[in-house]
Amino acid sequence: MSEIRRINRQPIRLKKLFKEKTGFGAPEVDPRLSYQRSPNEEYTFENGRIHINGMDIRSLMESDEVEIELLANLMGAIDEYRKEVWSKYGTRRPDFNGETQALLEKGMNKLGSTYEEMSGGVKIRLNGGRLWINDIDPKVVLALFLSNPTEERRRYLKSIHMKLALILEGKIGNAHSNGILEETRAIFIQIAKAFENAAAGTLYPLLATAGAMDR
Repeated sequence: MSEIRRINRQPIRLKKLFKEKTGFGAPEVDPRLSYQRSPNEEYTFENGRIHINGMDIRSLMESDEVEIELLANLMGAIDEYRKEVWSKYGTRRPDFNGETQALLEKGMNKLGSTYEEMSGGVKIRLNGGRLWINDIDPKVVLALFLSNPTEERRRYLKSIHMKLALILEGKIGNAHSNGILEETRAIFIQIAKAFENAAAGTLYPLLATAGAMDR
């Protein structure tokens, strides 16, 4: 009988030893859900709020002094932060998910109202290889649509798409310098394909399109 007990316990010992030596199993959850996006950019989730380098992002986004370019970049970073947390710890984090979604929708609403206010005049520039229209990066808006193609995001991306069409037709802005026309055409085609894929029910995940977007 003692021999049988010894045999039955052996697999348990081996299982524990294997787990201890390999470190396999669920990763230990960082209570702050820290994400070091760059050497000078750390995102955390504390007391129900998302912070960047210790600053509350919600308060930052609600400020009237926040620049549109910063707001657009923050939205892209928040969406990236959410995906990083999901890949590490899973998607069942209602408090975190709720805050990230609220921030993304708040940013989208603020960008939308700003875009409408500036629609009378269009400022186009190419900075670091990225196109900006009225200080809004169309690729950020496209990335947000690809990550979660809601009707609100579709409408906002459609308005960006229409602006790009007018630029290509030469009706607004000055696109004939510094490669702006080529970049405008490339983004116009990317957005058109995103709409086509969404209509066909074959919208590709954001990570699958990241390489093409950052070409």
